[in-house]
Amino acid sequence: MSWFFKKDKEETKHLKQIIRWFEIPANDFSRATNFYTTVFGIELNVVELNGIRHGIFKLNEGQITGAIVDNGGIEVKSGVVLFFDGDPSISDLERKIVANGGQILVSKTLIKNKVEENKYIIPKNFIDGSNLGYFAYFLDTEGNKMGLFGGS
Repeated sequence: MSWFFKKDKEETKHLKQIIRWFEIPANDFSRATNFYTTVFGIELNVVELNGIRHGIFKLNEGQITGAIVDNGGIEVKSGVVLFFDGDPSISDLERKIVANGGQILVSKTLIKNKVEENKYIIPKNFIDGSNLGYFAYFLDTEGNKMGLFGGS
């Protein structure tokens, strides 16, 4: 969460990345890989590891990566909620999600804190003082709850 703490380059290079991998379960592997490649415009390397098909996300060095994993007929409806980068437009991604068989659970919502009965504050990030941003929740084609996070 680089937006949370401001660190100088020397201090940052000694921090260990906590999240290293993610797996997105797929009841229908082809449908799931098509959904993610179409919505987010990413490439996948499809390989078989330990007899299980994986669609590994092709990302740049230093980025957290993971895979869509074929459940082999074992239906999974829950898992960890991962947040995908919603920039430059969460609204555009929401339209792509619906057009490709996904479902919006919570549409683009400003992150804010309720402080009293009808008073809200909009949190600022710790880097430049701008608004923290927006989030949305969606279901992918496999029934996995995922999120989007971005500034607009």
